[in-house]
Amino acid sequence: MADDNGKGGQVTFAMQTFERIHPVEFQRRFLTQGTRHSGRGFAEFRTPHIVKGSIGTAQGSATVRLGNTIMVCGIKAEVCEPDVKQPTHGYLTTNVELSPMCSARFRPGAPSEEAQVASEHIHRLVSSSVDLSSLCIEEDKVVWSLAADIVCLKYDGNAIDAAVMAVVAALEDLRLPSVAVDPATGIVNADAAVASGTQLRIANRLFPATFSLVDDNYLVADADDAEEQMTTASLLVVLDGHARIVNVWKRGAGVLSRETIAGCIKAAAARKAAIESALDA
Repeated sequence: MADDNGKGGQVTFAMQTFERIHPVEFQRRFLTQGTRHSGRGFAEFRTPHIVKGSIGTAQGSATVRLGNTIMVCGIKAEVCEPDVKQPTHGYLTTNVELSPMCSARFRPGAPSEEAQVASEHIHRLVSSSVDLSSLCIEEDKVVWSLAADIVCLKYDGNAIDAAVMAVVAALEDLRLPSVAVDPATGIVNADAAVASGTQLRIANRLFPATFSLVDDNYLVADADDAEEQMTTASLLVVLDGHARIVNVWKRGAGVLSRETIAGCIKAAAARKAAIESALDA
């Protein structure tokens, strides 16, 4: 028995060493056999786990775990003056943070290009699902400004799916304080009690699904960090609550046929139920 355990330990050590020295070839050994190093099938997603209200100091918050990827979103609400061009609309900003604390692949300093692109794209997605007119307190005078900070605590691939799920869950958790504007002084008085807060109106939930073309040959769902290092193209499919297409976003130089994209959209619709279940848990 001791000898068997010793041999098993040697094999594990040899595999870990091989993966560290030849990471690409290590992945190919699995891919050519029709499987992935994690044991998942090519079309298999990791199960999302979502906890709402994870940050006590934020008006809305959520934590999402997707395999070993952990993303936290906190939303702070402040009052401000509206844009003169849209006097009945509030503001919503998003910021994605991918720091060296979550993975060694990210460098300290200015936000990485990946983080900036993710922030901009998530902002466009979320803005289409939130009724910004519901953030109006008093037309042409006072509106709510929401700042959603999405921070990656641990990175193991597919940050975009985890970030979208986190901000959607945080928006559903959001409670805006009851406010009143003094007509004489213009001072805004807010009731800080969460119980008296108003829930934000969300037009549509967003259900993301990302697919990656690994080694320019293998299409996998929900790639982890090791697989992303070999990715030549990725496709993000976002559906709404009625399984209608909200957004299809391709990145990278790899070629994806129309048939492949159609298959991804079908797979995204099949995944929707798992995300919905996590949001409602």
